[in-house]
Amino acid sequence: MTSPAAIVSMLLDRDLGPVIQASTAEPLTPVKNSSSRASTLEALTDIRTFVFSKGIVNSEDEYRALLHEVTIRLAREEVLRSARGDEEIIHAIKMLDDLSPALNLLSEHLFEWYSMYDEEVLPSEDAVKEILKRRDIPHAMRTLAQNLTGIYESRRTLIEYIQNETLLIAPNLTNLAGGLLAARLISIAGGLGKLARMPASRLQILGANRAMFKHLRGAAPPKHGVIFQHPLIHASPRRLRGKIARRFASKLTIAARIDYYSGEVREELAESLADSLPNRAAVLTRASDARP
Repeated sequence: MTSPAAIVSMLLDRDLGPVIQASTAEPLTPVKNSSSRASTLEALTDIRTFVFSKGIVNSEDEYRALLHEVTIRLAREEVLRSARGDEEIIHAIKMLDDLSPALNLLSEHLFEWYSMYDEEVLPSEDAVKEILKRRDIPHAMRTLAQNLTGIYESRRTLIEYIQNETLLIAPNLTNLAGGLLAARLISIAGGLGKLARMPASRLQILGANRAMFKHLRGAAPPKHGVIFQHPLIHASPRRLRGKIARRFASKLTIAARIDYYSGEVREELAESLADSLPNRAAVLTRASDARP
């Protein structure tokens, strides 16, 4: 029986030359290479008739088994073909966001336990390595410390991967926001395309879900969302964060649109942000201090 991979190759219209060798007929070529494209497409409208007439299968059981595997392979191929780099970034940043709390929780429990041996130690990756050097600790504690060391390394690898991938897929956005913040914006928006089509006012509060629900119950509207993680915002005076976040969000929107629609790297965008926002923050601070 012809392999499912060969049938999938033909159905996906790949340029592979002969892909199916029927047991009682001549080799079949991909549809786009065939001189009888119309007749081949017509035959493919009834897969069952097609595979039986070409001698690909000889029984109902063979047909069902072949159809089952071919449909699974087709679905897998279509997913792989349609996958974008930003989808991998979305999965990676979600994994990082889940990994960090788990790492902190395990580290907290380990050092609470280890405080029975050393009360002055402070939780850190270096302290975990020091724990492993001791020989008077239980085997279970040593195993937990070894696992934590591996999780620390996994987090570093994940962060490095995210930063490298965002720089490839969204270089302008990464230059402005940094790799991790750019990845979080892409993840919350649902992809770089959705982020590029998003107005700056919405990007500004992206990730501020709780604050928005509080606003619906009468609280003040949020001034910023996840972009608060950027030093330009969280290091600014509280009374100026809203204005700086609005200007920063407009720059990020421009960067996301350039990345998605053209892919051209514009170094001047990051340079203009570095020059304008700190100066703008200083002007706003002086104006605010001058008010009676």
